[in-house]
Amino acid sequence: MNREKELEDYLKDYREKRREKKQKELPAYVRKLAESFFEKLGIVAEEQKYRQREENVEPVKFVFLCRLLSSYYTQSYDAVMGLSDSRLYLDEGRSEIFWKPVPVYEGIEEDMEEAKRLLSRKFIRLEASELFYIRKKLLGDDWELLQGCFRVLSRQAFQQMEDRCLKMDEEILFVCGDYMDRLKIVWDKEQDIF
Repeated sequence: MNREKELEDYLKDYREKRREKKQKELPAYVRKLAESFFEKLGIVAEEQKYRQREENVEPVKFVFLCRLLSSYYTQSYDAVMGLSDSRLYLDEGRSEIFWKPVPVYEGIEEDMEEAKRLLSRKFIRLEASELFYIRKKLLGDDWELLQGCFRVLSRQAFQQMEDRCLKMDEEILFVCGDYMDRLKIVWDKEQDIF
């Protein structure tokens, strides 16, 4: 019997409070992530600058952050960050690097313990697959928070890319989503004034 939806519904209030609490702490998460974010961005910016010079790659159009769904299974919580020309889904025009946004995922074990405690009030014998399903839901909530951090950091990232003398398209889009899936725009320099 598949109880995943029932378990998810039972934890609805807990997840909502957890999201609200983390959302209130968004500025603190941004501060914690900034150093590693800009370090990784600097690496891909230099690589892309080299590629523009040596391989005649088009100007940067996309800055992307992608969740790796396999990291749920490995519990590495890696993401891929990178720069790309207009050919976002082709390897030729992009530079990318793994990034581990540790602060966002730090409390996952404690949150899972709390979820198990709450679920044990109503459900007996939780299966490993059911707990993994709940973990994925909590990590999905954390991914939403990480996208909010990326949105905030994007404004500063644009300035850093300009300072590195990268060739950039007139329209720069900062996008997020699952790796090699449809990515959504989280920040567009044309739509936002510093």
